[in-house]
Amino acid sequence: MKKILPVLVCIMIICGAVSVFAADIAALDKISILMPKSKVVSILGTPQETVTLAKGLKVDVYPVHAALPLIHSGCIYDKDDLLVGQSFVFHGHSSGKIAERLKKHGFTLLQNQKGLLRLSGVDDDTKQPLVAVIEEHDNLTTITTFEKIFYESHVK
Repeated sequence: MKKILPVLVCIMIICGAVSVFAADIAALDKISILMPKSKVVSILGTPQETVTLAKGLKVDVYPVHAALPLIHSGCIYDKDDLLVGQSFVFHGHSSGKIAERLKKHGFTLLQNQKGLLRLSGVDDDTKQPLVAVIEEHDNLTTITTFEKIFYESHVK
């Protein structure tokens, strides 16, 4: 589960076939960790797809148009429908640029392995502690931010 969750999230986000609703950058910026699903849906609208993962985690998948290289976003909810993670999928290899931007916003590097970066920081809106996981696969870069306590008990 620890290493598979980010990969599964990436696959679920990319595999969506029919666009129901496309999220935009302004709407995505209004979403914060630990927000109830009902509030997220009121901001982003109906997701393209909802996928259930292990341990009752659900991922709402949203395509993102007109914001290249960002192409998809995913909202990860716990069993109580609280947002515990958010993923962003970018076309191309941009993990270095994303990591540098996070560092400028106070994140610190926890791990740097080939193809995987982990950073720790806080949500700029709620000041909740976060862990960011950045991975590159098949000319895509995925960053998934998790609420820190959730990450340490379910993902790490």
